[in-house]
Amino acid sequence: MVGKLQKYLAVDIVVVGSGIAGLTATKEALKKHYTVALISQGKLGSGASFFPLKGTLGIQATDGEQDKQLFREDISRVGADMENGSLADIYIDEINESVKSLEEIGFKPWLRQDKRPACFAKYPRNIYLIKDWEQAREAAKEIFTDPNLTMLTETKALKIVKDSGDKARGIIAKNDEGYIGISCKAIIMATGGIAGLYKHNLYPQDVDGTGIGMLLAAGASVQNMEFIQFIPSFIKPKYKVLFGEHTLKYCEGMYDLQGHKLLPGINHKEFRKLWEERSSYAPFSNDFAASKIDKVLMENITPTQEGVELRFVPELYKDEGEFYKVFLSWLEDTMGINQCRDTVVVAPFAHSCNGGAIVNSVGETKVSGVYAIGEAASGVEGANRLGGNSVGNALVMGRRAIADVEKYMDKAPVSSGVLLADLNNWLANISNTIKAVDPRIGLDKQSIVAQIGEILHRHGNIVRDKQSLKQGIALLNKLNRRYAGIKPEEIITIYYQLIVAKVLLSAMLKREESRGAHYRKDFPEKSESYRIKIHLCKDKLQLEKAFTKHK
Repeated sequence: MVGKLQKYLAVDIVVVGSGIAGLTATKEALKKHYTVALISQGKLGSGASFFPLKGTLGIQATDGEQDKQLFREDISRVGADMENGSLADIYIDEINESVKSLEEIGFKPWLRQDKRPACFAKYPRNIYLIKDWEQAREAAKEIFTDPNLTMLTETKALKIVKDSGDKARGIIAKNDEGYIGISCKAIIMATGGIAGLYKHNLYPQDVDGTGIGMLLAAGASVQNMEFIQFIPSFIKPKYKVLFGEHTLKYCEGMYDLQGHKLLPGINHKEFRKLWEERSSYAPFSNDFAASKIDKVLMENITPTQEGVELRFVPELYKDEGEFYKVFLSWLEDTMGINQCRDTVVVAPFAHSCNGGAIVNSVGETKVSGVYAIGEAASGVEGANRLGGNSVGNALVMGRRAIADVEKYMDKAPVSSGVLLADLNNWLANISNTIKAVDPRIGLDKQSIVAQIGEILHRHGNIVRDKQSLKQGIALLNKLNRRYAGIKPEEIITIYYQLIVAKVLLSAMLKREESRGAHYRKDFPEKSESYRIKIHLCKDKLQLEKAFTKHK
């Protein structure tokens, strides 16, 4: 038993997550005079969208009617048949209006003056920029003071509760005051993706995959989970700082940490084109010849060597382009890094997850009344993610979800309340999956989470193969019996994270081809086009190949 529910709430809508997606949905709901409970694992304004990796963050927007077909072409090309065409059309039609939502939640977006193609895009178009995350967070505190809003920060959502008709009934959460039962008619999951599970990642700690775990446990299905974007980032001179890929066209070469050259740089005629191509996009993608650079990087990372060294020619700091000057100035002024002066060591860091819960055109999962938006959902993107679409998709779907909730409210069931038994009964069902052991031989939560991160780093990174993926899954299964803690909420968190980690490696194992962000060393070519859909049945993962069209 977990104890007593210390608080009961009854609201119209529960929003889980207070990043840009969650705040957008909350603001839209409050404008319609719904009562809302906003749950944030951290402080207000959290998640990946409030985690500044560089000076600015961009949102790609349709540049008039003439751009719609070109924008769709960009999304389809980089999606490699894994994109969601209907959601892409919605995004293209609604992004310009949706950008206005940023001002309603505390940001001050502006339109970039020098049009340039976003990452992976072929065509230039409008890009809106935002910055000053702390100021936006402070502004949000002033904005979100509506009496219809119950703010639950530093609170962990634990379980989606359904009624006998498989419809949303509420949420059970936990904070320092104890367990909270929240009855509601609709739930908006804006919990972000899964990259925080990896040892090296570019996400805040509260984006830890548990939102995807909650959705799976509630009966939602996920897809495209194998398409995780890895971006080169600094190990040294400062850890967990985004590396500017555009600087690679000034790279003199790649070296191991003993100083041996692994790849020649731009002064080598054969490799110059590879470095120039690699400087045009950020995340790893097998769809480019320059993917060779990332593969060499990953294959030279060992348990004793966490990254590779990149060296740069002085011409880097003579480039007068705005993109270079802004980034390099930010890098030196804010992070104290000069790429010609300092020893630069980089490694692939997990970033965006292109997969997530399968949703319809308004963000609803197959569980009635449960919506997933932002990176918690399998949205617009496919095998690769077009730069600047992530935040934009959160804005579009946050607005659409609440518009649909307005229609759903009339047919939503009358909630019978959320009881502690809803959590206790479920916890009893998973107790045989996550079994606490003697603290003298077991691992605490922090150690389990660290091991999950290490397993994913070693077995689910850029370079994958059957043997390594199977080894990773076996190691995750062993962790089920290693937990030594006693807090029920920790058991639940570990349960979710282990399930999601297995989802990732299982999807990678199931896809026996290479496509976009997914690279199999033992299946290096692209084959038939299918999506891998996954759901959870009695704590067991069920994987299905859903074929689309032939390539």
